Order: sequence, then C-alpha cells, then structure tokens
Amino acid sequence: MGVMIYNFALILFIIPVSIRAYLSLKKGRFPLPYFQNNVVINRIKLRKAIGVLSPTLFWAFHGLWLVLNVSIDAWLGALATVAYMVVSTMLSEQIKEKQVGVIPEQAGIDSSEQG
Repeated sequence: MGVMIYNFALILFIIPVSIRAYLSLKKGRFPLPYFQNNVVINRIKLRKAIGVLSPTLFWAFHGLWLVLNVSIDAWLGALATVAYMVVSTMLSEQIKEKQVGVIPEQAGIDSSEQG
C-alpha cells in the first residue's frame, strides 16, 4: 500500500511541482509560487543541515525504491522514480547555477526592532 501511495505522490504532485520549480528557476521568475518555493527551500535547508549526506541519502533511497518497484513489477512506479531522479538532478543543478539561497528567519523580531 505504501508503494502505491508514494508512487501516486510522485506522479501526481512531486514530479510536476519539481518540474515547475526547475522551469521557473531556469527562466529567472522570482518569487516562486508557494509549492515550488517550498521544494527549493527544503532542498537547500536539507543540504545545509546534513551536507554531503543529502544527495547520498536521496540516491540510496530512490535507488532502492527503483529496485523495489522493478521487483514487484510496478513499471509505472519505476518510470516515475527514474523521472524524479532526473528532474531532481536538473533542479539541484539549477539551484547551484542560480546560486539560490535561504535568508535565515528571525522569529518574533519586528523590522523596527532590528535597527
């Protein structure tokens, strides 16, 4: 059941939003719409938090996910996983190329108090 849920999430939501984020970054459209912005910001924050382990974990998880899909003959899921791996790589490269960063949040501080 979990295999179906993640595959449907990939096909119906994650891949389309990642493609839109990639295309928006490529064309230089800022600010990004809400879901696209979340995808990009979460990717940047995760990269900062765990460093080189971020892509390693991504590739390990999705490589195993691909093997699982192939082993249970879930060919659409396998194609979706490969597509997401390609789109994710393209998005990461676009983030590096455009040098997109995240401004740290300061909760509870008014702009008038910052000086």
